[in-house]
Amino acid sequence: MFKTETNNDTHKNFINKTIAANWAGPFVVSKGKLHDTRTNCGFVAIEDGIVVVGYILYYIADNECEITVVESLRERQGIGSALINAVIEAAKEAGCSRAWLITTNDNIHAIRFYQRFGFTLRAVHIGSMDVARKLKPQIPLTGNDGIPIAHEFEFEKIIINL
Repeated sequence: MFKTETNNDTHKNFINKTIAANWAGPFVVSKGKLHDTRTNCGFVAIEDGIVVVGYILYYIADNECEITVVESLRERQGIGSALINAVIEAAKEAGCSRAWLITTNDNIHAIRFYQRFGFTLRAVHIGSMDVARKLKPQIPLTGNDGIPIAHEFEFEKIIINL
């Protein structure tokens, strides 16, 4: 069993190393904007009180919450869902009108997950990865299943604050 909690300095060190290894971090790009993940807020999923099994990073600006990174280190155990729920609660508390995120066209697994979770496809940014690669040249040309990485898919979840 795992629980989610706000990331602290110990967790940030692990997250920074994992993002460097898995995402060529610490920078990620969405919609032509470079984000330094080291400055984002976030949550971690912890198992047995010490083992990080997932993390999520986000930032809030202009009444919106952008999820910049979400990674479950163990698939199909509810970790990603728990992390996204934690961010949505934080976004509600901050008075945000929506939570949104970007994934690339090759990330079929994530596209399915976000739709099942209740996110709606808001936009497809055709050819946007050419711009992203100018900001972050480490982004590969080909991704999952040999699919060329060319476009960004923007998903959103509208937040109703009562």
